[in-house]
Amino acid sequence: MEQPDFSVVFIAAPLSVGLKCAVCRIKTILTPSSHDLNKLMDASLKRSLEMLEKLSSGCGIVAPPLMVALWALASFLRPGYNQLTQRGSELGTGQAAIVMNVKFAITGVLIMIFALGLGRSIHGSKWSRIGPVFLLICGVGEAMTGAFPCDPGCRAATGSFSQNVHLGTAVVFFGSISITPFLVGIGLSRSQSWKFYRSYSIASGLASIVLFFVFSIAVLSSFQYVGLVQRLFLAVPFLWIESMAIRALNVSS
Repeated sequence: MEQPDFSVVFIAAPLSVGLKCAVCRIKTILTPSSHDLNKLMDASLKRSLEMLEKLSSGCGIVAPPLMVALWALASFLRPGYNQLTQRGSELGTGQAAIVMNVKFAITGVLIMIFALGLGRSIHGSKWSRIGPVFLLICGVGEAMTGAFPCDPGCRAATGSFSQNVHLGTAVVFFGSISITPFLVGIGLSRSQSWKFYRSYSIASGLASIVLFFVFSIAVLSSFQYVGLVQRLFLAVPFLWIESMAIRALNVSS
């Protein structure tokens, strides 16, 4: 009777144990622990938020020059349009009105995206959170004025449904964009990375509020150079948006 070869068993047993250990180690390497997974998820989330902040900052950088460019194009396409005596909304009806209404829509969306990102970029008091909310409202108002153009001449009086909605959203837009820099500015007192922009924002906000009232009086009193007053008024908050967007992009980088 043939005797069993125990040498095979003695050799195979250690190999089997070694192979199991190797498989376990490979599984350990290939299968991260819950701690490692959390670290990977946190890093991925952080990168995603940084990309979103950069995207929102880019929208804020693009919005002001794009507004000026499309406004200038709409003016060029309207024979006889006077930059000093006529308001921008008058380009939203009549010949080549599509250019101005597209300007309203695109600029409004860009401002809304920037407002969402600005709230994450700045770290101040509650007022620095309230300010971007008003900027978000401003963006909504800007977009809606393109969807509801005013009647020809854009008189400061009730008219068609579109005219009435346009007037209401215009008031919301002008009011919110004038107060936003001031609210953000007073909320930046606790943020060292935005220290210089606190004074700049407060000054821009105060100037915008004053010019908003001047513009309102010019509209209600049918001041001849109401177009000039409107452009001087809007230049202040839109320059503020441009400056804040550039700073937010630098902070996120």
